[in-house]
Amino acid sequence: MKKEIKKCIQRVLKDLPAGFRNERTIGETIKCALFAWIRRQGLIPVPSYRPPRRQEEPLPLVALDQEGNVIYAFAIAPVITLGPIKTFKIVEAKEKYFITYSQMRKKVEESRFFLTPDVTHVHVGEG
Repeated sequence: MKKEIKKCIQRVLKDLPAGFRNERTIGETIKCALFAWIRRQGLIPVPSYRPPRRQEEPLPLVALDQEGNVIYAFAIAPVITLGPIKTFKIVEAKEKYFITYSQMRKKVEESRFFLTPDVTHVHVGEG
C-alpha cells in the first residue's frame, strides 16, 4: 500500500510546474492526490478531520468506509511533527500514514524520532 500511495503522489507532484512549488502548494497538492485516491478506493474522503469532542490538531485527511469507520488517516507535512502524532494516538484507523515531502532529507530523518510503531512514514520529496 505504501508504494501505491507514494507513486500516486509522485505522479501528481511531477506535473506541478516549478514556478508553483512552495511548501503550502506541495502539501495541498498531496492532499488533493490522496483525496482522489481515496475516492478510487470506494471510500469517503474527509479533509481536516478532528476526532469528535477532542481538541487535538486535525489531520489533513482521513478515509471513511460507508459505516463511518476511519480506514486510513493521513498527516501531511514537510517533516514529521508532534501535533499529528498526538492526534494519531486517539484516532482508530486501520492504517495511519505520515507523508513528508521536504527536500532536506536529514531533517526528515531526524524528525522520524516522533513516529510510533502504528504510523507508516512515506517520504515523497518534491516530485
